[in-house]
Amino acid sequence: MDGLTSDAKLSVVAYGALLDMILRGTIAAGELVTERQIATRLGMSRTPVREAVRRLEGEGTLERQRSGALVVRPYSMEEFLQALAVRRLLEGEAARLAAGRIAPEVLAAARERIARSRREGMAEGTRNDDRDFHAAIAQASGNPVLAATIGDLRKRTAMFRLGRLPERLDQVCDEHLAIVEALASGDGERARAVVQGHIDNVRAHLLQRLTAI
Repeated sequence: MDGLTSDAKLSVVAYGALLDMILRGTIAAGELVTERQIATRLGMSRTPVREAVRRLEGEGTLERQRSGALVVRPYSMEEFLQALAVRRLLEGEAARLAAGRIAPEVLAAARERIARSRREGMAEGTRNDDRDFHAAIAQASGNPVLAATIGDLRKRTAMFRLGRLPERLDQVCDEHLAIVEALASGDGERARAVVQGHIDNVRAHLLQRLTAI
């Protein structure tokens, strides 16, 4: 954040903190969001919070009601599945491009995170590990537009609470390890296939879970 004014830096911090609260469900879908409320929670003035709220509204994470109030935008099952379908295409392509290009130290860090997830289960860090793993692949694709689009889609699907399936943790670890090995091998088509299979399994398990409710 070098080169930013103090207010701009605080706005970036406020944005990250508010987004994290939304993604963790601390602020639920449909819940009212006010600058005063968020400023109090974060211990900040309302100025940086105002900019963070505007940014999240512009991204579609927050939605303005007819009354003028802002709420966390709820996502339907249909929207979640549509976003997963697009993620399948884009993340598969990102993995194909990243295969053989992603740095060995990034893959080594991914293996360590997978092992930690197996040990610790669905800890708070597991969600961050998953986000960082997929972000690293997207960045290694060499296409910043593709990486930014994947990041936005993953943020959208993370807001869908039923998308978090702790009972699939061991299988997810196996799938992530298969992705790491495919990337390390340099086989782009194999990397694409295992990433798409991973997303297919998320979709299938979610639908199976919903039919059982």
